[in-house]
Amino acid sequence: MTRLSVGDASLTNLLARQGAQLRAGVQRAATEVATGRPTDVGQALRGDFSPLLAVDASLQRLTAYTRNTTEAALHTATQQSAIGGLSSLAVDLGTSLLRSKDLATAAQVDVFATDARGRLASAIGLLNAQPAGRAVFAGAATDTPPLGAAEAMLDALQLAVGAATTASEVATRVATWFADPTGYGTFYQGDDPLSPVPISPGETASLGVTAMEPAITDTLEGFALAALLDRGVLFGNSLERADLAQRAGEKLQRSQDARIDLAARIGTVEAQVETAATRNAAEETALGILRSEVGAVDPYEAATRLEELKSQLESLYLITARVSRLSLVDFLR
Repeated sequence: MTRLSVGDASLTNLLARQGAQLRAGVQRAATEVATGRPTDVGQALRGDFSPLLAVDASLQRLTAYTRNTTEAALHTATQQSAIGGLSSLAVDLGTSLLRSKDLATAAQVDVFATDARGRLASAIGLLNAQPAGRAVFAGAATDTPPLGAAEAMLDALQLAVGAATTASEVATRVATWFADPTGYGTFYQGDDPLSPVPISPGETASLGVTAMEPAITDTLEGFALAALLDRGVLFGNSLERADLAQRAGEKLQRSQDARIDLAARIGTVEAQVETAATRNAAEETALGILRSEVGAVDPYEAATRLEELKSQLESLYLITARVSRLSLVDFLR
């Protein structure tokens, strides 16, 4: 039976401790070779974390800017699409309505009126768009569609028109309702325009377009003028009905320039957001590279150290194996 002296036991414990240390060293070196990062960042940076903290802070800010530019891009793209849709709805109808007084029959005016009523509902649907659950024309009230139903608008307008007997009177009262804070101003269910959104260091994007924009209200007014004919306004007076249809067409045509200007404003913000997003992405990539280099290990040095530690561990295993086989007989030989 092999017996170990106190000295032998101490040697065994010493070899075990060295083995544990070498195995831990091999594991750390292998991790550093695989990741290119030190296992002890604090030691690699000699306790000075300020460069790493500065880069991380910049990356966090860029993450916030990226979130803002993503939301702003969706916001402006939806608005741009809605304004384009409004123009498509308005142009064809406006052209037809302009001919109502001189060329259209009473039956044709009725057809145009029905068409206008449907287009008013479609226009309000476009303005109530909520991509990702955020109403884009409601200002700060992003959780609320900015406008009520088309029929609710026509109910309010029909009440405002009252017993008007001429196209001129109807058009004046409708225009007054749209300009009145207690008229369209109450029908609008949104809030004040959104505050400018930061999209990059020192730069903000204006997302302040709401359904209160004159280009939008003028377009809705044009649809509403014609749609009221489908509600029976000026019933029995073909000439005045044709006159009102023509006035509606003129309103839709006159609002075209305002819609173009509004689309251009939104497009400018779209381009600004896209440029900022591209710039932020490039900066984020550069900072990511810089962060990977802060405290990075020398791959050659790490690989050399790994091989040395492996060699030392293998030598220790050989020594341990020989020590474990020692006996008095072997010693006497």
